[in-house]
Amino acid sequence: MIDHEVKREICATSVLFYKDKILLLFDQNYKHYVLPQGHTRKNEHPSETAIREVKEETGFTNLKLIKKLGQYQYHFCKDEKLIYKKIIVYLIEILNQKKVKKMVSQRENFINRFFLPTKAIEKLQWPQDKKQLEKL
Repeated sequence: MIDHEVKREICATSVLFYKDKILLLFDQNYKHYVLPQGHTRKNEHPSETAIREVKEETGFTNLKLIKKLGQYQYHFCKDEKLIYKKIIVYLIEILNQKKVKKMVSQRENFINRFFLPTKAIEKLQWPQDKKQLEKL
């Protein structure tokens, strides 16, 4: 049996809505829909991570954190490391559609798209994210 280095990561993801629609990110690199998500920084609360990532990945800045929806976990191996990810999910309202320039890294290539909730659930790539939308 191989011993793996264990790494624990905490991430935050957001279910974003504006009026009656849910915002999803279309990842042009992988050709699927996802929720905004990112890793917490040192001394950053996951709710702060959620807001920061939404601003960076969507360009929307006038936001209201409504509540924590839940959390889930998964693990995988990468480069001889066993990585445990804890994802904390928040519900965030977009208060208006004014945007600033997105601040994503070069490896991220997202397009914002709005959907009615049932269509958003169909479009999402990951089952864990679909479950979060089903709570609404």
